[in-house]
Amino acid sequence: MKTVIAVDSFEAMRERSLERARRFDKKEHVESERRIFFEHPEDMASFLTSRRIEVLRAAMEQPRSVTELAIALKRNRPAISRDVRALSEVGLIQLNKQSNPGHGQVQIVRASAKSFDFRYQLTA
Repeated sequence: MKTVIAVDSFEAMRERSLERARRFDKKEHVESERRIFFEHPEDMASFLTSRRIEVLRAAMEQPRSVTELAIALKRNRPAISRDVRALSEVGLIQLNKQSNPGHGQVQIVRASAKSFDFRYQLTA
């Protein structure tokens, strides 16, 4: 499933949802996708930092623990944990607990989709 992350107004989002519902009611094919919207470009830019996109990209390449992400991205573990938590809260990343023999459990970080479509359009 594709995830679309975009800047859009509430009205446009509402209209798109109603159109999808109409198509669904008519038994037309409606592509499965997940959408995450930001109302203002500044909100999207402040949330999707280059560091968080790095974490997301690394999780897409291969599921890893927070510690493995920190090593791979050459960042400290608490910073990676903060970014993972933020990305998880909006559903871009999934966390799964996995047994770690002799050490309890470890959380494995996975991207929630195979592809992410970032849409940002700036007009005058």
